[in-house]
Amino acid sequence: MIKRYQLVFAFIFASFVILAQSSLLVTNVTGGGSVITNSMVIYRTVGVGVMDQMDINIKNISTATKTYKMRTYYDLRHVVAPGDSSNPYFCFGTSCFPVNTLVSANSITLTANQTISGTSLHYDESFTAAGASSIRYKIYDMNNASVDFIEFTVKYNDPLASVKTNTALFLNVSDVYPNPSNNKAFISITTIADVNNASLSITNSLGSIISSKNIELNVGKNVIPLDVETLSSGIYFTTITSGNSKIVKKIIINK
Repeated sequence: MIKRYQLVFAFIFASFVILAQSSLLVTNVTGGGSVITNSMVIYRTVGVGVMDQMDINIKNISTATKTYKMRTYYDLRHVVAPGDSSNPYFCFGTSCFPVNTLVSANSITLTANQTISGTSLHYDESFTAAGASSIRYKIYDMNNASVDFIEFTVKYNDPLASVKTNTALFLNVSDVYPNPSNNKAFISITTIADVNNASLSITNSLGSIISSKNIELNVGKNVIPLDVETLSSGIYFTTITSGNSKIVKKIIINK
């Protein structure tokens, strides 16, 4: 009898899991087509006065027609002063909405396996200083919003994160050494393939880019010198980026 109840419970649980699966496949076009999953955090660096745009595609992977809407949550918004702040806004399907719009006025209907482009996330940074913002996005089925959805967060100019998005290309990245540093500093990067389109930037604690350069990496271990000679004492962040692979390391300058 106990085994019978166990089988019934297992069947009910399995049925719930199947029913709870999202019908959505959301991909980051700007990030090379990488899949955006539930609870994912995406990190982006935006300089003073810069307008950032992240394009995404939405696909209905179910066998039924679905109608979706989009909602935003301003978990953290960078504000320097009244009238001087970051401005996050979004376009959903073919409609764009101004700052402070939390729910899309429109909806999009997708048939089974249909994909739609045109959705984009925009972030215009303050013209006087860059700072951290955390904007959460939820795309959901209007008829099953509590179960059928994808929710993710985009963090702009986050100074505390160490590993960003997908690091699959980088097999190993050392901490900056020596740390604290004075006039010379290095970072070791081990890659699984040759990389000729990587970039290395240094930002201050406010998210402003101090220096940036392109670097080439050979498969295996690479030792990269950092341009710290002209930096004043303080906390900085070194960002190595190639496609969807992004790593951030903290460095302290002590002169």
